[in-house]
Amino acid sequence: MNLSFDKMAPLRQLLESAHNGVVVVDRQGFVVLYNQAARTIANFAHHEILGRHIGDVSQEAWAEMKQIMNTGLPHIGRKVKLGESTIIANRTPIQDQGNIVGVLSIFQDFSEYENLADQLAAYKEVSEQLDVIIESSHDGLWISDASGEVIKVNAASAKGTGLKPGELVGRNVEELVEEGLFDRSATLEVLASRAPVTFVQNQRDGGQCLVTGTPVFKESGEVRLVVINARDLTELNRLQAELEESRLLTQQYRSELSLVHLHQDLASQVVMRSPVMMRAFDTAMRVAQVDSSVLLAGESGVGKGLFARLIHEASPRKEGPLVRVDCGGIPANLIEAELFGYERGAFTGALESGKLGYFELAQGGTLLLDEVGELPMSVQAKLLRFLEDNEVVRVGSTTPRRIDVRIIAATNRELDRMVAEHQFRQDLYFRLKVVPLNLSPLRERREDVPPLLHHFLEQFNEKCGADKILSPAALDALCRYTYPGNVRELANLVEQLVVLSPGPRIDREDLPPSVRAPEAGSGAERLHDELNLNLAVEAVEKEMIHKALRAYGSQRKAAARLGINHSTLSRKMSRYGMGVE
Repeated sequence: MNLSFDKMAPLRQLLESAHNGVVVVDRQGFVVLYNQAARTIANFAHHEILGRHIGDVSQEAWAEMKQIMNTGLPHIGRKVKLGESTIIANRTPIQDQGNIVGVLSIFQDFSEYENLADQLAAYKEVSEQLDVIIESSHDGLWISDASGEVIKVNAASAKGTGLKPGELVGRNVEELVEEGLFDRSATLEVLASRAPVTFVQNQRDGGQCLVTGTPVFKESGEVRLVVINARDLTELNRLQAELEESRLLTQQYRSELSLVHLHQDLASQVVMRSPVMMRAFDTAMRVAQVDSSVLLAGESGVGKGLFARLIHEASPRKEGPLVRVDCGGIPANLIEAELFGYERGAFTGALESGKLGYFELAQGGTLLLDEVGELPMSVQAKLLRFLEDNEVVRVGSTTPRRIDVRIIAATNRELDRMVAEHQFRQDLYFRLKVVPLNLSPLRERREDVPPLLHHFLEQFNEKCGADKILSPAALDALCRYTYPGNVRELANLVEQLVVLSPGPRIDREDLPPSVRAPEAGSGAERLHDELNLNLAVEAVEKEMIHKALRAYGSQRKAAARLGINHSTLSRKMSRYGMGVE
């Protein structure tokens, strides 16, 4: 049978609606069917191609079709140039009762495949990029559908669950909560509220995450996806702890450095070369950091007041007041009221408004009780009460007042001997000497004398507008002198020499006779080769005053023991450069 237009008529209407191009060629090569898709692809009108020989359109196509009709073998997936288009054609022989009567060619514009392939490659690249981005995120990312089924999860999220990402995909988050992978699900809460949620999630491994769930909606308004961002707080907490530790360490180093600078600054205020004074200074700096009571012991003039000030300035209380009380200079009948204060009308002569005591004045700071051995027994009891419970009671009152004060006591008396003689309370003595600090007299640390001389000489030269220097002989005599009045006597002596020496140079002849005399033994023995009655009387008088002060502590008691009045003793002490701290 031969193919003809009439015979193809029943199929023409059907093939006109086909998406692919369809061409039927008879045994002689004439086109008997050419559908709309073929005309569109080849850009030929119906009358231009139908009934024409295929060789007029494409010799290459006709050659291949003849080969099909001769061999009976189809050509599949052949790329053919057709006009301006490139097509992919599948050509098969048409048989009728075993005879090949034509060729059927079904083809598709290749550019469509290329576009689809390009789109597919682009989609694939975007998908790969998204996968890389999701996996590279330090934060965990979960993507679930509207039913709560996990469709994507990165390694950062899976780490806290103990499972691999592949073991989570396809699971429903409700099941994961029931299995205890985490205590609550942001996905479920987003699906329930249809709004973003944020909370801290506890995981099975003990870690914590800050999770934020965000819904993604369809155009219809239904939830399409839920995207979860999870930030591991365990690592952040660890970093915060390390940062806090580093900050505290920095503060500690800064505090220690500031303390070193403070100690260096305070050390520059103390002229010392002897090991015993350096040890005393180190002890003072250590005890300054705590609120323990300190008992400063030593002869008059050794610097107990200076050390009390150094302890205060090196302590955390340095911003508070340093109040100094001369316990030996306050009349015995007033000392309790002066220390602890009194209420209005507490006694005859009391102020109408009452008065704050030294303890209250020192609130937040340091109270220096100088000559503490002079306190009456009744006042000692009240001082002990304060040391035990930090409370004082004003004279004329029964209401205790809580006071925050650090106590430093100073004495030039032997308190342990006074305790043995029942002149000082033993319990108070032990409460005061929590940290005992004994300051050696100047005669026991002679290496401190030369730097002290130069220090005071520079100080008083500046004060008096002078430029005096010490001759070697004068310096030697001053270094050999024993200084019964200690540092205070040395300072007074240097000031006297700067003021009274006639020339720019202070020679040995400018020194007082007692200082020029050889320093050996008692005052009388030192004057054995200077037969001068006035000098002998002066030396003996000075030594007796010094011994009385050491033995009795206060000027009042020392004056009574020496058989002179208090004012006479004060004048003599001023003359000899002596004093009681």
